[in-house]
Amino acid sequence: MSKKITLKEAQERIAKLRQAIEVYRYRYHVLDQEDITPEALDSLKHELVELEAQYPSLISPDSPSQRVAGEPLPAFKKITHAIPQWSLNDAFTKEDIEDFDGRVRRVLLDAYGEKVTPTYVCESKIDGLKIVLTYEGGILQSAATRGNGIVGEDVTSNVRTIDSVPLKLTSAVDIIVEGEIWMSKKELARINRDRQARGEALFANPRNAAAGSIRQLDPKIAAERKLDSFIYDIDKISFRHSERSEESRVSLDGIPRQARDDSEKKAFPKTQREELELLQKLGFKVNKQYRLCKDVSEIETYYEACGKKRASLGYGLDGIVIKVNEKEFQDALGYTGKAPRFSIAYKFPAEQATTLVEDIVVQIGRTGALTPVAHLRPVRIAGSTVSRATLHNFDEIKRLDVRVFDTVIVQKAGDIIPEVVQVLESLRTGKERKINEPKHCPICGSSVERMMIGGKLQTTSYKLQAKESAALYCTNPKCFAVEREKLIHAVSKKGLDIPGLGEKIVEQLINEGLVKDMADIFALTAGDLKPLERFAEKSAEKLIASIVSAKSAPLQKFLFALGIRYVGEETADLVAGSWQLAVDKKKIRNLKDLSEVFSAISLEEWLKIKGIGEKSAGSLVEWFTDKKNQKLLQALIEEGIEIVLPKKKEASKQILSGMSFVLTGELSSFTRDAAKAMIKGKGGSVTSAVSQKTDYVVAGENPGSKLSVAQKLGIKVLDEDGFKRLIK
Repeated sequence: MSKKITLKEAQERIAKLRQAIEVYRYRYHVLDQEDITPEALDSLKHELVELEAQYPSLISPDSPSQRVAGEPLPAFKKITHAIPQWSLNDAFTKEDIEDFDGRVRRVLLDAYGEKVTPTYVCESKIDGLKIVLTYEGGILQSAATRGNGIVGEDVTSNVRTIDSVPLKLTSAVDIIVEGEIWMSKKELARINRDRQARGEALFANPRNAAAGSIRQLDPKIAAERKLDSFIYDIDKISFRHSERSEESRVSLDGIPRQARDDSEKKAFPKTQREELELLQKLGFKVNKQYRLCKDVSEIETYYEACGKKRASLGYGLDGIVIKVNEKEFQDALGYTGKAPRFSIAYKFPAEQATTLVEDIVVQIGRTGALTPVAHLRPVRIAGSTVSRATLHNFDEIKRLDVRVFDTVIVQKAGDIIPEVVQVLESLRTGKERKINEPKHCPICGSSVERMMIGGKLQTTSYKLQAKESAALYCTNPKCFAVEREKLIHAVSKKGLDIPGLGEKIVEQLINEGLVKDMADIFALTAGDLKPLERFAEKSAEKLIASIVSAKSAPLQKFLFALGIRYVGEETADLVAGSWQLAVDKKKIRNLKDLSEVFSAISLEEWLKIKGIGEKSAGSLVEWFTDKKNQKLLQALIEEGIEIVLPKKKEASKQILSGMSFVLTGELSSFTRDAAKAMIKGKGGSVTSAVSQKTDYVVAGENPGSKLSVAQKLGIKVLDEDGFKRLIK
């Protein structure tokens, strides 16, 4: 709870919570009606427990809080994984899967230089506990939990009691596999009946039961609980002499890297489906519900089928896992710093919790859009504390009928901004306050309206459909909030990068009437700043020096600073890397030339740049043909702004041409950005993720997981001294 409430308020809230929890419990467990998710119900129970902890005198024997009590988990010895254990990125909609499929195809097109067609293996995502099994000569050596991906807990003794986990494989193979330990719903029911009879706490769900069982110090307890397993992935494999050849008789750790690679490549199946078949032949229990899918449509069909039969299955299921079937393609796709690019988890429900809306406020962005944001009583969701959630727009407020002081379900789907998804009307007290759609901007008082997006641009090949925006926009182009956000965006590190010109200084300059747009920043003098609060002679001169230095900016940073809608850092880089598309019209030498040329580039021409979609292309056309923006560019030209265009490098200096680098850790001799500039200046490229296409990983102090990926893939790793020698 964020604050202590009065005894009377607690009595009223506790009564409401108990009534709601009992209704939801009855509907879920008796009528099989899931009005809210188990996570949301648990969140209500958690709030009840906290309130009763504040006022113990209000606890009663029939309170839902008295049904379950937790026990501390025992500790285990640690075990370091031979292969780093990755987490999968999550998807929640068909659109997410379409984006995933598009990314896969684009990366493969770049890797092969021609269109290739991947297929996908879809598997049930079991709601259990991940396990990593290591076998040598076909004999089980160790079993470990995932832990943090690098170090897990050694639970070998408990896993050995699980009948479906083979102690000896059908072949004398050195292998590391991944799988899931789970408990059937039937077994969970039996255990909970026994526990209830003994007056012990009940397990909330099969996953908790499986995790609690596998982490018991006494293996007899794990054996009594009839745990089960599904194995789904091979991390590492090498057949011994009797199975392959004389050269592979030695343990993998005793042979050179190249020989080890060759041995593993020979042993690995060519596809994910063949991998599952091999696992079964070796004696592992494999979930046979997997399916080979040709495209997103077939994936969606499988997903929907799994969702429909989810309740009738004997085990918990929280989604499906999608993997590129072809191992060759998997190697080409590689990994990001956190997850494989060739696989994704398509989840059923997102994690949810309940909390109170303490206020609803309106934020205004640099485009003038008004976004309502719910200020929440802090609640923990998906491993982090959430105190704010977007309500997107006022149509969404009407649809949800959300009010201040409502109890709501908040959802955090992966890493996206938390959102309010449902109001629990049964918990209303009558004190809730409605929020009406504003007629005026809360900052400047101007009228607000919905904009028409698209429709103005059409050519022989393309026509952008006009749609009314869901968001409200301030109609005042000089709105203080809009201008402030525009300028903060322009001078940020990714933009013009003007040190000393932070949010408070920008706001101060606007309040003093000294700046209203980007061009005004470059017209400032030390004399303008010295009379202002926070400024002395030296600080004023220092800021002016930073502003003068920013007059020369790389094209991509200048484009980002302009704040063009749908043109972020990545799109600005794409435009800067393809600026030659305009050279046929007129040679670009300066900002004046660029202003003239870019204003004449058509929608089709922008769309020719790989990676730029219709929204970005349409926005670029609209921005550069707008008279107000042309005046801004002219003012910047008059202030002496210079753009640095990409130049063709001398071939003799391109010693890193065609080489791909990934940087990780802290470099002592230069910044990360400086290292990137050195690589690009000598013809190399820098990416954020390690893959089979990476030539070098430069590792400084305290490297992240990218170093582990590089070691797993056999990518050459350079320390800082090695990197210096290479670039020289």
